[in-house]
Amino acid sequence: MAPMDRQQRETERLVARRILVTGASSGIGRQLVRSYVQAGATVWGVGRRKTALAETIRGLAPNRAIPLLADLTTRAGLEAVTAGIPPPLHVVVHAAGILGPRLPLAEYPPVAWDEVLAANLTSIHRLHQALLDRMEAAATIIGVSSSVGRKGRGGWGAYAVSKGGLEAWLDVLADEWSGRVYSVNPGATATPMRTAAMPSEDPAELPTPLAILPIFLRLAHQAAPESSGTKFQARDWIGQDPWKGLD
Repeated sequence: MAPMDRQQRETERLVARRILVTGASSGIGRQLVRSYVQAGATVWGVGRRKTALAETIRGLAPNRAIPLLADLTTRAGLEAVTAGIPPPLHVVVHAAGILGPRLPLAEYPPVAWDEVLAANLTSIHRLHQALLDRMEAAATIIGVSSSVGRKGRGGWGAYAVSKGGLEAWLDVLADEWSGRVYSVNPGATATPMRTAAMPSEDPAELPTPLAILPIFLRLAHQAAPESSGTKFQARDWIGQDPWKGLD
């Protein structure tokens, strides 16, 4: 295959796929928007920061990268998203999340607890319900999980609890949903949230959001064969061909 043919083939893998990505203002969510668009999809990116959202879609085709400014913890935010997306929606990636304070549970501030659970768990459930008449019956749902959501660790407070709740929510949904449901744990990744959580780490020693994207690309493809309910470690897919076997 000629180089140009190969390049065109790679950029058309997700043509006609319509994808919603939350947490699109930065980090993994931002890279998801950019990579999905570059693979041919039409993508709605949801975020709470207007300037950051504009940076996410900079240089992308405006008819295929659509920013939605919304706070999903509010009714107005949910209504803004549903009003901004015409059906059918093929894939929803729940990448939004906040860290909250790194404190023991005994010291955790009640207001911060409520904020983290609302942003990382409750808003996901409510967004799913709000999108029911926008999603195709076999839509794919991908939740961005965390190592501390699969095995809680001291000092991670409401963040760990919210991600553990997300894992349970995805398990229940996989048993109920007619489409496919996946959990993806990015692992330690060079993002602003990771820097805030672990300021002593050198981000240069961590995988970038782009490096961990292969599994997210694969799962968004309509022919992805992975069983609903499967839990993935994104690091296992670093350097892998996301389209292998999907021809």
